[in-house]
Amino acid sequence: MRADRQATLATAADSWSSQECADGYERQVNARFYRAAVERLLERTPELQGRGLDLGCGTGFSTEVLVRAQPHVAWQGVDCSAAMLAIARRKAGLARVELRQARAETLPFADGTFDVVVASFSWHWFGKNAGPEVRRVLRRGGWLLAAVPVRHLAHARGNRLLARELLAARRRFVPRQSQGLRITDVSKILPPPVRVAHQDLVIEHERFADGRELLDVLGSRGALAAIFGAEPPLALAASGPLDFEWPFAVLHVQV
Repeated sequence: MRADRQATLATAADSWSSQECADGYERQVNARFYRAAVERLLERTPELQGRGLDLGCGTGFSTEVLVRAQPHVAWQGVDCSAAMLAIARRKAGLARVELRQARAETLPFADGTFDVVVASFSWHWFGKNAGPEVRRVLRRGGWLLAAVPVRHLAHARGNRLLARELLAARRRFVPRQSQGLRITDVSKILPPPVRVAHQDLVIEHERFADGRELLDVLGSRGALAAIFGAEPPLALAASGPLDFEWPFAVLHVQV
């Protein structure tokens, strides 16, 4: 990734780190979605123990699941948003989890600190140095478990409407990693040598009441900023319920 694209990613992530965005993110529809994603990520995982890091933990939706599902791991969480972390720190289930503000590209941990790193719906925001950094803080034999949004043709009506909006804006359209990785690139997010133990394509389905609700929820998740940048659509010419598909890759990698 060129330096200007790296800067664009950092700027986009920062712009989505405000208190307003954090408050909008913390809603039940998002809790259900992100908890379901990390539960899918944990399927078929080996028994985990030792020290773990939730990378890009946000307000703690994924961390709450990790603490319950993998109690033999001493979990920590990092996120670049102080506002998101402030909400996470108020959650009773995360009282014993150390939460720190940091970027994936410059992690404040010594080499080989962790036995497992989890990145659930966060890797598409990271820059090119995230892979080497995660590799550095993982001990030999440690695991990266990642749920990564991918670019995948979707036929649901909500997806087709958003694709139409992207096509209409094609003259100012700038491809960016935050729109999702290509499925063929997911297994390469860590520098070699690694052992890819499992990779699969998962599609989560949601239904929204109308175009307004679709844009509202996607906006609260940062998805509109990830896809469209600073000029997301303000309305969709659609009425009635809209189905929407979320394609993501589940990746289990051992270093």
